[in-house]
Amino acid sequence: MSSQSPSTPDQYLQLLDLAYEVAQSLKGKPSPDSRWPNCQQLAAKLFFHAATVYRLGETSTKAPVPYSLKGCSFYDFPSVAVLTRATLETYLTMFEVFFEPATEDEAEFEHALWQLSGFIVRENVVSSDPALQGRLDNAQKEIQVMRTRLQKTEKYKSLKPGEQRRVSKGEAIRSWKAVAKAAGVGEHTIQKMYAYYSGYVHADGLSGAQIVTAKTAQDQVKHIEIHMRTIMIVLSKMILDYAKKFPEAKAACNKNPDAYYRAEIWSGAANRLP
Repeated sequence: MSSQSPSTPDQYLQLLDLAYEVAQSLKGKPSPDSRWPNCQQLAAKLFFHAATVYRLGETSTKAPVPYSLKGCSFYDFPSVAVLTRATLETYLTMFEVFFEPATEDEAEFEHALWQLSGFIVRENVVSSDPALQGRLDNAQKEIQVMRTRLQKTEKYKSLKPGEQRRVSKGEAIRSWKAVAKAAGVGEHTIQKMYAYYSGYVHADGLSGAQIVTAKTAQDQVKHIEIHMRTIMIVLSKMILDYAKKFPEAKAACNKNPDAYYRAEIWSGAANRLP
């Protein structure tokens, strides 16, 4: 590697490219586990968010109003902050469901709970449209299959009654902080980081103040580069998880040793955070 460290955008693009390659390394390959294609869905979601963040950092957003002035332009760092939280949550979900489980029983529990947590919004929904109601009826059957899978696991049976009721409704019983700690990110750091990014999602006072005080393009880009560093940690974690789990992904990393080395550095730095 060069002794001169690349800029934040250059490092980001290097990691983004390798994340794409490790995910694509499994494309078209038969999977011995029917759950793993769902991991690829999350990898695509994570990549979409991260790629959009890169584009927002490279190109200003041109607003269509006021039309008489042919619009105004700005670097949309508030949206980047929101996408950063989505990227972080996507990785933590991926880790908890697909990379952390140590046994088949834990893998089945986490996968069934993850599916149920999303599909349960369709439970007991009634529509006046017969065609839509038919799809909703099928959804009720799918939800019950997920719930049955969940309740058959030994992990479910080991839970307290209250926890069983919660997970049967698709509710998580672990905090993001606990998942992040297991993924190798400091508890204190993830708590502060998550609170900060949540502020942009829920429009708290700090996010509002930062938006109005970042008046120049340079100020706005500085905010974006801070968020990009968070996503570089996420991309690096994903790359290392894939390389550890799949020989095809490790082979993709071996073809790009510079990028893989940088992923190890960023992941290692996250592991040392308090």
